[in-house]
Amino acid sequence: MKIRNSIYILAVGAFLVSCNDLDVDDSVDFNVSLASDNTYEAGDPVVFNFDGNPDYITWWSGEEGHKYANRERTELPLEEIESVTLNFEAQARYGKVTNTLSLFVGDFPGLSKDVATDDSRVADFESDATLLSGNGELLESKFSNRTATSFDLTPYSTSEMTLAFHYKADFDGTSALKRWDFYSVAITTIYKNGNTTTLNLSDLGLQTFDRNPNTNPKHAQQGDPYFDNSSGSSSCTGVWDLRSSLTRVNSFMYLGGGTNETDYTNNADDWLFTKSLKFNTCDPDENSGVLKNINVRLPSYSYVYTQPGTYTVTFIAGNQNVYGSARTIKEVTFTIKEKE
Repeated sequence: MKIRNSIYILAVGAFLVSCNDLDVDDSVDFNVSLASDNTYEAGDPVVFNFDGNPDYITWWSGEEGHKYANRERTELPLEEIESVTLNFEAQARYGKVTNTLSLFVGDFPGLSKDVATDDSRVADFESDATLLSGNGELLESKFSNRTATSFDLTPYSTSEMTLAFHYKADFDGTSALKRWDFYSVAITTIYKNGNTTTLNLSDLGLQTFDRNPNTNPKHAQQGDPYFDNSSGSSSCTGVWDLRSSLTRVNSFMYLGGGTNETDYTNNADDWLFTKSLKFNTCDPDENSGVLKNINVRLPSYSYVYTQPGTYTVTFIAGNQNVYGSARTIKEVTFTIKEKE
C-alpha cells in the first residue's frame, strides 16, 4: 500500500513557557517529511525525516495515550464506556445478626454537615436510590471467609452517581452485630478502545452518617453522626471505621457489637457514602518524550508501530536563548496496515 500522508503546519502567536499553552511561531526552521515511496506495515520502522536544526524536538506518537489533540482531555464521551465494575473483597464475622448490609446507587447531593438537613437527605436517598444488593448479594453467609465480589455499575454510568453502603440492624443485647471488613476496593471503567481507568478507595471521598448515633458517654462516638473512627478508638462499636494504616490499604470496616459491649452498642442505622462519581474521567495524554536537545543534531528518527491503524504524529520544535523563545508544531498523518 502506498503512503497516505499529509503534513499540517500550525502557526500562531508567541512562545510561552507551558507546553500545553504555548503559542506557535513559524519562524522556527523545522519541517518533517516521510519517504514518498514507502509502505507501512505493523512492525516495520517508520522514518521521520527532519529539516532544520531546532534546539529541541518533543513528539507525540499518535498511539493511545500519546495523542497531542488529547493533551488536555480529562473526560471521555459516555458512549465510549464498555463497562463499569465495583470490585472488592469482604468478610463478615463474629456476630449472629444477619441481613445487615445493603448497597445502593443513586443521586445524592452530599452531606452538608447540618444534622437535620443530612438526616432528611439520607432518608430521601434511601427512598429513591436503586438497591444493588436486593438478591442476597451481601448475605453474611457468603462472606464467612474473605471473598471477592463485584457489582455491575454500567447501567448507571451515564451520569454522576453516589454509592452507599447501609448497615442496619437492631441490637437486642443478646445477639452480637456482625463486623464487616472490606479490602481491595476499586471501581474499574473499561472503554471500547480497550483502555481502562481505576478509582481506588482514596478516590471515592468516603463520608459516614449515622442516623442513630450512640450518645453513651463511654462510647467514642459521643453522639456525633459523622463519626468515622479515623482515630482508631477501641471504645466504640456499631460504627463505620475508616482508619488507615500500612496494613489496610484500600480497605475499611464496619465495627459490629458484642453482648459484652452493651454500653457501646445500640441499634444500627449507619451509612457510608462515596462522593458523587464520574466514571468517564481519564488522564490527559502525555508526550512520547524529547527526541533532541540543543547538544544533539537529529536528521531523522525511526519508530516502530505494532498496531495497524491511522496515526497523527505531532512534533513540537523550538529554539530558546537569552533573547526569547519560539516554537512550531508539525503533524504527519499516515496509515499502518496489517503485516502480510
